[in-house]
Order: sequence, then C-alpha cells, then structure tokens
Amino acid sequence: MYDTLARIEEQLAAIELDYLRKTYIATRPRFLDRATATQAIPHFWSTVIDEAPAEIDQRIQPRDVPALSCLTAIDVERFEVEDADNGEPRSIKLTLTFKPNEWFHDHKIEKKFYWRMSHNGWSGLVSEPVNVRWKTRDLTDGLLDLAVNLWKKELELETSARRSGDIECTEEYQTLVECIQRTPQDAISFFAFLGFRGHRISAEESLAAMAESPRQAKSLAGELPPLPDSEIYLHGEEVAVALSEDLYPGATHYFTTSKERDARVSDDELISDSNDSDNPEGSNALDNEEHEGRPNKKMKICS
Repeated sequence: MYDTLARIEEQLAAIELDYLRKTYIATRPRFLDRATATQAIPHFWSTVIDEAPAEIDQRIQPRDVPALSCLTAIDVERFEVEDADNGEPRSIKLTLTFKPNEWFHDHKIEKKFYWRMSHNGWSGLVSEPVNVRWKTRDLTDGLLDLAVNLWKKELELETSARRSGDIECTEEYQTLVECIQRTPQDAISFFAFLGFRGHRISAEESLAAMAESPRQAKSLAGELPPLPDSEIYLHGEEVAVALSEDLYPGATHYFTTSKERDARVSDDELISDSNDSDNPEGSNALDNEEHEGRPNKKMKICS
C-alpha cells in the first residue's frame, strides 16, 4: 500500500515537472514581448520592486533603494530547459539590468541558480557568488567581495588537488567569517544576495542522487547540516524563488496595483485638501502618527 502511494507521488511530481517545462516554453515569447513593452514605461521595474512581496521587501535596506531605483529590467530564464520535453526547469538565471548610476559600473548583473539534490533527499537551489564592480561605496560593506574571493580560493584548491577541508584554514575563509559575525543579519544589503551559494552540492553529486529513486533518497536518515559559516546570505533561495515565481511573472499586477493605489491616494488628498480649508488645525495628525518610525523604502527616481 505504501509503495503504491509512493509511486503515485513520484508520478505526480513528474507531471508537475513536465508542466513547468512546457509552461516555460509556451510563455517565454510572451514574457519577451512584455520586456519590450515595459521599456516604454518609465520606472516600470523600480515601481514593481517597490511593491515586492515580503520575502523580497524585508531584505531591502534603505541604503539599497537608490541603486534599485535604477533597475530597467528583470529577466528570469530557465536556462537548462532544452525544449518542451527535456531539461531541468527548476534551475534559473536572473538578469538585473540597470541604467547608468553612481553605485556600480555593471549594466547587467546575471546570477545562475542550479537545482540540486542530495543523497539524503534534500533538493533546492545552489549558486556561485557574482562580482559587482562598485564605483564608490560597496553597499554590502565588503561581504560580496570577500565571498567572491573565497570562492576563487576554493577553485584554486580544487585545481591543486588539495583537500576541500583546507579552505577553512585560509585567510580568505577566516576574513569572511569574521566579517559575517560582525554584521547583523537584519542589516545585510539586498545586494549580498548576489553572493549566495547555498549547500555545497556539485552537479556530479546531484546526478548520482537523482539516479536513485526518490523513495531511496528519502529513506536515508539525516538532513543536510546548516549552511556553512561562510554563507553571507542565508535567505538566498527564498529570495530567488520569490523573484522567479512571484515578482517576475506577476510584474504587471504589481505595477498596476501601485498605480491604482497612487490614484486613490491622489483622490483622497484632493478631498483632504478640501476639508482642510474648513478645518485647518490637526488635519495631518493621524497621518503623521501612522507613519512615525517607519523606515522609508519608497523607490526614488534614478537620476
């Protein structure tokens, strides 16, 4: 009986994967059409980011807002999909496009997330750190550069055939971990998201795990250990999923929601101004009380 249920679950999972792959192939041209159309709409993506769901919004620091207001495009590509019947649709590539700005030289920033599975049944996204060429202030206060340096050191050790455990003895590892320990998690810049790596599961390990049946993998005891001490962005997978499965497909909804609310606020202000002429004292007391103490993360217009 339990084996039957397990087989049904496997079949349902395969159907969902096939559906995701076919949906991507079918909708990709329309999203590209949308990308072209939104180029003619001023501040489209900065407005969308301003309406971002909580998984994204709560990770944006006030100091990130001016740079994010320079966003001109977001793209999500399921880059391992070959066609409607082949390829891994859960791996994604995020591309952030910016107009020229005072914070970094990069016009486009790309980050790939690879779907991986471990032998004990865990599955999720892993990535590699992406460098940003800062002009003035590093919005991550050095965390991103240190994460990139450590990753390069790991590649160097792999090339020299030294043990992976040697990495914890390196200056790059110790400097990064010390910096992480000095930085409160709730103060980490959204741009540190570009340094997210996740669990260290290689493509080879993942392929070997996928060769086992899902029931085999799930029957193995234990779970993956916590993310390494050198992980600079603990919520990286959560943010990547929110961007690719919520914000990106729902961008038009978020944009129109913002514009409709702005129109309502404008109407309310007209009514309020009319009332103020009759009762000028204390008309804004409630508004001031309501917004007191809230950090202002409203997107500014990128100059």
